[in-house]
Amino acid sequence: MTTDEHALQIIAALSTATNYAQADQILSTAEETHQQLFKKIIPSLQEKIENLSPLNCNSLQWSIYRYTLMCLRKHDMQPV
Repeated sequence: MTTDEHALQIIAALSTATNYAQADQILSTAEETHQQLFKKIIPSLQEKIENLSPLNCNSLQWSIYRYTLMCLRKHDMQPV
C-alpha cells in the first residue's frame, strides 16, 4: 500500500469519529500500526485533509479534520 492509500484509510476512519478523543485514538492506532512509515504518511495525510472541501462534509467531520491537522503539525514538530 502506498502512503497515499494509507492516508485515505486514515481519513475514512476519521470521517466516522464523533469526538476529538476518537480522532486521537485513530491517529495513535495508525502510528502504532505503521510505526516508521507513519512519518512518511503525515505529509500525504496533511495534504489530503487540507484539500478537502468543507462542502463535502458535515460540521463535525470538518472540525475533526481541522483538529487532526493541528495534531499532525504538532507531531511533525516533535524532535525525533
